[in-house]
Amino acid sequence: MNKLIIVIGIFVVVALVGFFISTMTLPEDVVEEEQEEMVDIAKNWIYENSGTFIARGGENLEHVRTTKVDDEKYEITLTFTARFAGYGEMDEDEMAAQVITDHTVVVVIEEGRVISVVLNEEFAEMEEDSTDVIDEEEREEETISFNLYFFAVEDGVEEITMVERTVPHTLEVAREALLELLNGPNLEEKEEGLGTSLEGVTLNSVVIEDKIAYADFCEELNLLSGSATVTMARDQIEQTLLQFETIDDVVISVNGETEDVLQP
Repeated sequence: MNKLIIVIGIFVVVALVGFFISTMTLPEDVVEEEQEEMVDIAKNWIYENSGTFIARGGENLEHVRTTKVDDEKYEITLTFTARFAGYGEMDEDEMAAQVITDHTVVVVIEEGRVISVVLNEEFAEMEEDSTDVIDEEEREEETISFNLYFFAVEDGVEEITMVERTVPHTLEVAREALLELLNGPNLEEKEEGLGTSLEGVTLNSVVIEDKIAYADFCEELNLLSGSATVTMARDQIEQTLLQFETIDDVVISVNGETEDVLQP
């Protein structure tokens, strides 16, 4: 009899524990539904309120991950591309570069309300964000340095030569480096005998995807002639881009076409 009572008691305890666990843990489908709701809130905010997405041709908004910070707070990570460079709404006199730009955005939602939106750990879309974001005036005072590759003639042979450039801070470092490269050597560098095979060439765009830099130029690049000139031009472009850790390979094109571009 005592054993029967003990067995019954054990069953009762197990049943009670199971009941309390079931009330404390939400079913998986309920958790998924709640997270999907948070993602929808984040996406709708971007579609309706993000100056960067709306004004700069945002598209391909994709959900990357959801992080539950606490019972009422979520971090939603999204990505999208924009057709124009820069952040926020565009001023009437702003001449934004028309170049495909990748963005990663983290949206923080608390109690169903968006409280923070930060792009690329750099730009806060909401004025009330407490994130320490460098304002434009401070950023204008910053600089960034990179290498450019020109050539010098030694013993009758053109040898590629590296020089350093320092420019105002920019988030589009690869593009800025190519533009500086196409500007050619400065006066002091010319006096030192430096030259370039890219004189007169202009840049359409540079896009980095999966650590590959796709550099597209205008028709002038196809007008270069001579094996040495064409080889040097390719070396100048590739070495200037490959210095960056985000780039492992370079694809050069002219107006979107890669066939026979810079072939000796």
